[in-house]
Amino acid sequence: MSSPRPRLGRQPAWSFPPAREHRLDNGLAVWLFDLPGQYVISATMALDVPLSAEPSAREGIANITAHTLDEGSRSHPGSLYSETLENTGAVIGAGVTQLATHVSVDVPVTGVADAFPLFAEAIRTPALADDDVLRHIGLRRAEIQQVMANSSQLAAALVPSVVFNDAFRASRPTGGSTATLSAFGPDDVRAFQKTHYGPAGSTLVIAGDFAGLDPVALVERAFGDWADTGVRSDHEEPGAAPGRRRLVSRPGAVQADLRIAAAAIDRSDPRWPAFQVACSVLGGTFQSRLNTELRERRGYTYGVYMSSTQLRHGGYATVGGSFRTEVVPDAVTEALRLLDVAAKPFTAAEVRRAVNYLTRTAPLRYATAGGVSQQAVVLASQGLNWRHVDESTAQLARVTPDEATAVFTDIWPTDPAVLVVGDPELAEALGVEAEPTPDL
Repeated sequence: MSSPRPRLGRQPAWSFPPAREHRLDNGLAVWLFDLPGQYVISATMALDVPLSAEPSAREGIANITAHTLDEGSRSHPGSLYSETLENTGAVIGAGVTQLATHVSVDVPVTGVADAFPLFAEAIRTPALADDDVLRHIGLRRAEIQQVMANSSQLAAALVPSVVFNDAFRASRPTGGSTATLSAFGPDDVRAFQKTHYGPAGSTLVIAGDFAGLDPVALVERAFGDWADTGVRSDHEEPGAAPGRRRLVSRPGAVQADLRIAAAAIDRSDPRWPAFQVACSVLGGTFQSRLNTELRERRGYTYGVYMSSTQLRHGGYATVGGSFRTEVVPDAVTEALRLLDVAAKPFTAAEVRRAVNYLTRTAPLRYATAGGVSQQAVVLASQGLNWRHVDESTAQLARVTPDEATAVFTDIWPTDPAVLVVGDPELAEALGVEAEPTPDL
């Protein structure tokens, strides 16, 4: 005889961990999340260096600078830096987005006192040696070739170019192109770091168990005398490109990668919660409208999704998936029909499922110090406060079907961009001319 199933109780109330805020005299904002039991400290510096700060002829220089930071510092050149860092148990990483440069360190609490000065050295006084810079430029060139050879990666890389006007930095790859990578060298990288890496406008997020640790004193010692560069970078507000269809040729391909995309809104827009719910209903879960119709009912694909990307000002939403070549024209037609929400408004059941998914999975996403730190850094880079998580969650719970329908209909255009990377014989059915793979 089987035992009775346990009864599900009401989900307990949850909120994003509160932060203690501190600001250094040099302008550096510090958010401290004390998370008892999280014995790996996660710290990330969000440097206020948007990609629009790059000289147009040297795009990619921010990416190369970030990826060369952990190759050595002036005090610990070359391999001495990595060896010293390893002795603390720490791992350092860095990357760039359209919004900012992020430099992070994860370290056991027992090693944080020794690791934090090395973390500061990577940001403030990196060696950026000639050989290291040139090697990372070479790695980026190889990465571009790999992207061009992979249709899914190529489709993802080309989405911003069909969404935004090409006058804006947001329309081009974050890592730069083959042409722009040839326009700068080690001296330019060192000058870029010296000019743009500074405390003003930047935010340092630290999360973990602070028992026996004074994080403010730690930060003051590492960054208190960090001088402001006096340089400020504007965050662009990219303009949308006219919707168009584009077919990038992959002769003989048995499947094609499809992207349908359009300019959208950022998190500061009051319509964001309703738009987030709408995107979830359409393509954010396995039971979404797009996946149910195109995968489950029609068998066109193994999966299709809808996601949104937020910038400081604006953003874009993308529908994406890989489809058998022969069904691509029908898949485009059907996807566009499903995206016509005005013709089929959202139902109460759909919105309830989307809200439950978005709000009830939050405790899992932020269960670790790394998860908390990562979300806080994203918000800081978007010019928002860490309190936005709870505020947005509360607003999500109040979204109605009519509101989600109206907001999506208002934001999503009738003629979004359609990008297909696949067999050129699709050209006639898609009503476009096939083009060769572009040089990135």
